[in-house]
Amino acid sequence: MDPSAVWRDRLHRWRIEAYQAPDLRFAIVATNGPTESAPVWLFGMPALARWLMTHSIELGDLERD
Repeated sequence: MDPSAVWRDRLHRWRIEAYQAPDLRFAIVATNGPTESAPVWLFGMPALARWLMTHSIELGDLERD
């Protein structure tokens, strides 16, 4: 399953992938150079908004990948 959109935060510590299957899902991956963590799956926009707030990431801090 390919993501429909991918974003990175400005410091390239996180990658956020959006999937449309059958509902809206987001995979959050911590990145550290060549290594990556296992994804954390969030279901829906409210979950993504809470995650962004807890990590002090604003929408303006996200870049399309």
